[in-house]
Amino acid sequence: MKTDDLRYDEDTAFTLADDAATLSAIVRRTPDEGLRAARFGEWTAKEVIGHLADSAEVFAERVRRCVEEDRPALPLFDQDAIARERHNNDADAMALTKRIQAAHTAIVQALQRPGARDRLGIHAERGEVTAGWLGAYQARHSHEHVTELQPHFPPR
Repeated sequence: MKTDDLRYDEDTAFTLADDAATLSAIVRRTPDEGLRAARFGEWTAKEVIGHLADSAEVFAERVRRCVEEDRPALPLFDQDAIARERHNNDADAMALTKRIQAAHTAIVQALQRPGARDRLGIHAERGEVTAGWLGAYQARHSHEHVTELQPHFPPR
C-alpha cells in the first residue's frame, strides 16, 4: 500500500463514516456463525472486524494526541498481540462495530478543528507525520478491509 501521498479531506471523512456504517450493516444481517465461518487468510471475518476496531482506536488516539500535544511520540503497535489479547472472535460483533464508529467519529471531529490536519506527531518508523495523514491512513486501511469483506456479505 503506497502511503506517501495520503491526504485527509472531506472524501476521507465520508469514507470513515461510510465504512463504519457498512460494517454495522454486515453485522446486523449476518449471524455470528457466518462471521466466524468466513475466512480471510488466517483471520475470520469477525477477527477482521475486531482488527479494524483495534486499529481505529489506535489511530483515533494518535490523531487526538497530535492535535492536543506538541509533536507526540507515536510508538508502533503489534496488531497480532492486540488480537490475541482481545479475543475478538469471541466478542460481540455489534460492540466491535460501535467501537469502529466511535473511533472514526473521533478522528473526523478532531480533524475538523482549524489547523488540526497539519499538527505533527513523530512516528516510530516514518518519523514526522501529520494528524491528517494518520486519519487518511486509517481511512485507507479500513476501506481496504471493508472492500474485502463486503462481497462476502451482500445486502439481502
